[in-house]
Amino acid sequence: MSLYSEWNDLLEGKGMNKTQADTFWNNYLAQEKTIYEGLLEAKETKLTGTLASFGEAHQLTPVLALGFIDGINTSLTEPVDLESVTEETALDLTIDFEKLYFNMHKAKAEWLYTLPAWDDILSPEQQKEIKRAYSDSTTVRIEHKVGRNDPCPCGSGKKYKKCCLGKENA
Repeated sequence: MSLYSEWNDLLEGKGMNKTQADTFWNNYLAQEKTIYEGLLEAKETKLTGTLASFGEAHQLTPVLALGFIDGINTSLTEPVDLESVTEETALDLTIDFEKLYFNMHKAKAEWLYTLPAWDDILSPEQQKEIKRAYSDSTTVRIEHKVGRNDPCPCGSGKKYKKCCLGKENA
């Protein structure tokens, strides 16, 4: 079984009851937060070495190390093919901090995008702009529709149904 398959089994909670799953996620998310704090404080955009060495450096099993890489994969300049990653896979990853900040909002990971270390990486204006871009990407905008009995926008003075709507249906 590949590491990625094992990670997906963990994501789905296979073999765990609710209490075990809650304990697992509480522990993993605390570890994840610690890793992000370290990366952000060091302004570390490059992750190199093997998956196993990355895991050892952060007290993660290879499966959980792959899970972390899965979590930042869309924030990398070049995403990784996670299916092919093994413990010996050499990592040469570059994190795009702006993408990462956006994706943390997208994941609703407030415990991560509110880390104080972000203030040394992104200015308050950049943070605000990225937050606005995220909000805009999730906002549904409904264009004003001309009703059948409204005046036609072409300026003829006729009702839309007697003017342009009638032409569209002709």
